[in-house]
Amino acid sequence: MYSYEWDPETGGFLLNSTPQKFSKEPRPVYYKELDILGFDEYWQYDKDDSYPYMWAEANRYWYRGEEVAKISGGTLYEKPSIQLIKDPEPKGKKLRFVDIPRMVEKNRNILTPLIQETIKTIYNTYMRYKDKIDVFYVAFSAGKDSAVVLDLVQRSLPHNDFKVL
Repeated sequence: MYSYEWDPETGGFLLNSTPQKFSKEPRPVYYKELDILGFDEYWQYDKDDSYPYMWAEANRYWYRGEEVAKISGGTLYEKPSIQLIKDPEPKGKKLRFVDIPRMVEKNRNILTPLIQETIKTIYNTYMRYKDKIDVFYVAFSAGKDSAVVLDLVQRSLPHNDFKVL
């Protein structure tokens, strides 16, 4: 995983080429998660899942590069406890979406070579083993990592030459 820095302009993050020493993967947070956890009692936001509003790393919630809340506890029957750290928007204004298209554009210089290198590796592996095995399978769990892998395999190989499991 590449390291990153928060980008207040887009509400997203910018990748850099320095690998992290440990995994710290932010994940997008949409309004439904905010509602389930009870953040709607504290913050204003539209009930629209076009884009995420913020990011979470484990139990910490980040908005435009600043940690705004932590959660702890919680079960199927009990809400987690919310610790508000900072108001995400001044004077209770509505939360703004993360500008995903702009974030992707700002990361294009680091992502494009990485994508091309990965596609080439997938294709070369396929060519090396295609006459030695009967079927290529792509394991797919419907998670974010599986979605990326499936997209890369679809870009790399003829569509009839692999199966999704």
